[in-house]
Amino acid sequence: MKKDLIALVYVDDVLFFGTTEKIIDEMIKDLQKDFDLNVEDDVFAFLGIEIFKNKQGQLCLRQKGLIDRIISAVGMDENTNAAKTPAATIGVGADVGGKVREKNWNYASVVGMLLYLAGNTRPDIAFAVHQAARFSHKPMKVHEDAVKRIVRYLIGTKEEGLSFGSDSKLNLEAYADADFAGLWGVEEPSDATCVKSRTGYLIRLGGCPLVWKSKLQTLIAVSTMEAEYIALSMCMRELIPLKRILAELNGVFKFELEGALTKSTVFEDNASAVQLATVPKMTPRSKHIALHYHFFRKFIGDGIVEVKHVSTDLQIADIFTKGLGDTKFEKLRKLLMGW
Repeated sequence: MKKDLIALVYVDDVLFFGTTEKIIDEMIKDLQKDFDLNVEDDVFAFLGIEIFKNKQGQLCLRQKGLIDRIISAVGMDENTNAAKTPAATIGVGADVGGKVREKNWNYASVVGMLLYLAGNTRPDIAFAVHQAARFSHKPMKVHEDAVKRIVRYLIGTKEEGLSFGSDSKLNLEAYADADFAGLWGVEEPSDATCVKSRTGYLIRLGGCPLVWKSKLQTLIAVSTMEAEYIALSMCMRELIPLKRILAELNGVFKFELEGALTKSTVFEDNASAVQLATVPKMTPRSKHIALHYHFFRKFIGDGIVEVKHVSTDLQIADIFTKGLGDTKFEKLRKLLMGW
């Protein structure tokens, strides 16, 4: 990183971002004095991710090639009936003593490809993939069916991906949500996992998704408020370092980032969690929550981050916490990915 230029390096592949082509060309010439470089044109693919502009002039990322490999790996084709959502509304448990798998395709390999897809260009399948990945060590038929449903969903949406438009204000904002004890009645009562809650959060810049996560919480929350507060804390751990990186990038490219650099907004749909995050003092009822989840309160007090309530209907992070019905899933996907 230097004035007016940034180099993104992965092993022996490099992407250059500069304010002008002249600055990039000069950097390449300097490097060629010491290294044997193979210089290509504008980037069209990187690490298996297609990069292109659509008819609206938006920068788009997608992984059609990987999706085709996944479809082939499970023995399906494009004529297979597509699913409207990647996961059922009922969660998937270990299914101890249930039906064994019927097919012999490599479950772990397919889940690995799905994880790479979900982590790069398809946040809409993040919950469904993480749910299936939990059982890679001993998949049963119910887990096989869950993966096949994800693949059938991808068959109907394989042309899609992330779209990055130009927003007049590059605000850094986040959405955090939790599903309290969502596996109760799904996992065995003797398994502590049945009372664990799931965290889901999204961080975006100028309306474009940057970071997203769907993950079971390690601490067992004893209330909806506590589960939501833990999700809020986990989101803050990603958001606050991103603000520092954004400030460094602003030193290179001089974006219009006044709002993003001074204060970021985190949207939470649980009023009690919002109140706990913003009150000046802790209450006796909340002191049992592990102290490391309270770290972000200082940043709220300093005005670096603010927490606002958002209605459940507009809580985008809900798509990362549980399986949703067709109508709600499509509504939140539109807010998340624009399609």
